[in-house]
Amino acid sequence: MDSVIPTTPLTSLPERIATWIRSGGGPHALLLITIDGYVRPHAMMLARDEVFVISATHVRVAMSEKSQSAENLSLRSSATLAIYDADLACVVKTHAMGGARPLLPGIVAYDLGVEEVRLDTPTTAEASARLVTGLRFEGRAERVDIQDRLKNLEPR
Repeated sequence: MDSVIPTTPLTSLPERIATWIRSGGGPHALLLITIDGYVRPHAMMLARDEVFVISATHVRVAMSEKSQSAENLSLRSSATLAIYDADLACVVKTHAMGGARPLLPGIVAYDLGVEEVRLDTPTTAEASARLVTGLRFEGRAERVDIQDRLKNLEPR
């Protein structure tokens, strides 16, 4: 699928994307893409319960404090969230708003400001193409503790 670039870029989360993130954790996953010290992309999977929508312009993510993604966010503040699921494909370009904050032992949170949202929709030539499934975890226990902490952390 090719990204259809709107004439005016979206600078906030459409309700459709916010609702997808807010939906129960379950097996659904999304990608967090950061840039490492060698300016190479690094992708990690996050479960929906590791992401919290603060507002249409801010999201909060949780990750291991020792992860490559946490290190990358401390080096460069940019991160891209990529969602690929049944009938939804998009990227959300963001920037970290300050450094990591402790969330739980070994887990930190980053607040991310939404800069640009690109929905990936089929072109005319791809009119019948659609995603029927997305990234999934199998056998992962839901982390209500992380979701509760993300929700109750004071905004930056």
